[in-house]
Amino acid sequence: MLNRLNGKMVWVTAAGLIFVAGWLMGQQSSRNQKSIIHAVAWTAKEDASDAALAQFKQSTADLVDAIPGLNKAWVGPLRQPLTLGDNTYTHGLIFEFGDLQSREAYPQHPSRPSWIEGFGEVRSGRPVVFDVIGE
Repeated sequence: MLNRLNGKMVWVTAAGLIFVAGWLMGQQSSRNQKSIIHAVAWTAKEDASDAALAQFKQSTADLVDAIPGLNKAWVGPLRQPLTLGDNTYTHGLIFEFGDLQSREAYPQHPSRPSWIEGFGEVRSGRPVVFDVIGE
């Protein structure tokens, strides 16, 4: 009986160690992202309809399936307006690319011109654009 109990304890301990090792690896990989974040602060036109904004959000989501290396996309209002100099920005757009090569290829992708046209229909003025390179 004691041998059975010891055998079960060995298996439980081994399973626990494997679980903890996997969990720690997952925690480490989520902290050290090597992706590229393309961020845009922009202002919605005052007369942009809810339907036009919804269409823009949908076309942005569709880019994830269309552009290789584009992993995620977010569009929405900023938590609070961002003021830089004389300009105030009300909305944000974030693209997450898997690598720098994908980010650099994005401006030439055939899906981008129609998306940019739709962006122009809901956006007022010039946006602020920057990239963050994860290390």
